Amino acid sequence: MTSRAPALASLALAALLLSGCTATQSQTAEPTPAPEETQIPEEITGQPGDPLTAEEAKQLNGQRGTLRPYEKSDGSYVIIDVKQPLPEPVKQEVAESIGSVENTVGSSGQKILEESASTGKTIILVRQLQTSNDAGQNITTWASMCDARGFPLGIQGGSAEAVIAQIQPWVDSQRDPGQYEIIVVNN
Repeated sequence: MTSRAPALASLALAALLLSGCTATQSQTAEPTPAPEETQIPEEITGQPGDPLTAEEAKQLNGQRGTLRPYEKSDGSYVIIDVKQPLPEPVKQEVAESIGSVENTVGSSGQKILEESASTGKTIILVRQLQTSNDAGQNITTWASMCDARGFPLGIQGGSAEAVIAQIQPWVDSQRDPGQYEIIVVNN
């Protein structure tokens, strides 16, 4: 009768060697250091229009959710919520920014894109234009401009309110009406 003990011992030794474990390694291995504790910054909260420091604005910009920092022309920051209407002071600043450029389609269009990027909103501009009628007479009218796909072209009226009344049904019919912000420029 043959003994199986030497064969089993050889198999156990082979398994240890193949697994990379040896008695010497396990005795000399250093303990794994504990992972360093990383500090998770507190979530920035607040209401649209609340002021932010530059550091808070940077932190807020990396957070999930709908709150975003808006950098004002004086370099200060306030909170905006991309799902809520812009705070009135921000709307006024956006209107002043767009109103500061030449009243042409190219200049206004470029400024609308810049302000849309900084606010996270699709800006719809309502502005006075100098144009001429079919008889060639110069007239002043109010018109709208927006780069959104499907935005109705040629909306005009005798006042900003009349143009907004024509725009609003289109905005309300969109999948996310809160994405749009109507900005009136009075110049």
